[in-house]
Amino acid sequence: MRLQLRRPERSILASQTSIACFCLALDQSDAVVAALAEVLSTDEHERAARFAFPGDRRRFVVTRGCLRGILGRLCSLPASSVRFDYAPIGKPALAIETARKPVHFNVSHSRDLAVIAVAVDLPLGVDLEAVRPVPDRASISSRYFTAVEAASIATVAPHERDRAFFLCWTRKEAFAKALGDGLSIALDRYHVTCRPDEPARLLEVDGSTGEAAAWSVYDLRPAPGFVGAVAMRAGRRRLLWTDVDVEDLVFDGLN
Repeated sequence: MRLQLRRPERSILASQTSIACFCLALDQSDAVVAALAEVLSTDEHERAARFAFPGDRRRFVVTRGCLRGILGRLCSLPASSVRFDYAPIGKPALAIETARKPVHFNVSHSRDLAVIAVAVDLPLGVDLEAVRPVPDRASISSRYFTAVEAASIATVAPHERDRAFFLCWTRKEAFAKALGDGLSIALDRYHVTCRPDEPARLLEVDGSTGEAAAWSVYDLRPAPGFVGAVAMRAGRRRLLWTDVDVEDLVFDGLN
């Protein structure tokens, strides 16, 4: 599968000063889903078949097929030739034989939207969430977030509290995914900003402001009603954003 990347995104492989984010609409036609399914590996087909609901199965196929298309374009390979290795906790990485130069990526999806984040030199994490009512928001915050974060969420305007909750959640999970641990690291071991009027920042890690200062966190606003974050242990970088036309990506050519 070929992906015609714009010049800024194409330059990511020659730059260690950028993070590229690709946004995908997952609600696609039967023809697009079928075409993307053709480039998946046997184990990916098996994984797709384990989804109980057809909608979840289709979203997986679209996300994974587009991930293969994007990584294949970056590595000058057909989408079907991309190979993955998996960390013990399940985080995928490009297999050595696929990555002709270091290419790190992370994926997140919520409802019918997905974001793929890519950088060339260091691991990164991305998280995406649809902002929605959380009836037990206060109890979840007090149980899993730091006391300062829970208090911060509780003090924003009532109509902004669900948004603040998901700003906190996405920033924390992006950091955890960049570490490679997903949510196996306790959420109260690190502290992020979460008020809607504050810039995204990691403030402390296990009580250390010095370790937190080594990280950069970026806000994502992929669509109305969604929030997201990217985290990387590096200085500030340019964030390059591409809204991917999935149908054009697919029918531009397979393999």
